[in-house]
Amino acid sequence: MLKYLKMGCFWLIDEKNVIRMRVPFPDIDSGLAARPHMYICLKSGTQKEFIKCQTFKPRHLFRNKAPHNYLIEDPDIDRNPFYDKTTIDCDKSFGVENVTVDKSLITDKREDVCDALFRGVKHKINHSNFVTNFLDIAPLLTINSKITSNQ
Repeated sequence: MLKYLKMGCFWLIDEKNVIRMRVPFPDIDSGLAARPHMYICLKSGTQKEFIKCQTFKPRHLFRNKAPHNYLIEDPDIDRNPFYDKTTIDCDKSFGVENVTVDKSLITDKREDVCDALFRGVKHKINHSNFVTNFLDIAPLLTINSKITSNQ
């Protein structure tokens, strides 16, 4: 059931995989950089794209607070690797080019989200305010030792 392409000692992640990583957004001192969060891989290959998942908080239900577009997912091994009720942020994604993500960052409870959830995410991000924030590789590599540059 391995869905990875072996490349040296690394495996390339695939769409739908869920990984844990730190993201230096908006900068390296941010909360997303301080501790790992789960991210669903929306796009794999040379230019990767990820969408953030975080533990659900009641404030996520208020429309005047971000995220404005989201999915709420209960833990369900048949659908996702989440341990707690989770908010999937459908306002933005994070893009990064020319990196390899070590397979050890893939979640261990389940490696990906199911097809139905992935289709739901793709549908929910299809709005005019959706934005992809491209990350600077240097700080990403600094805070994630299992992500390496392909350059």
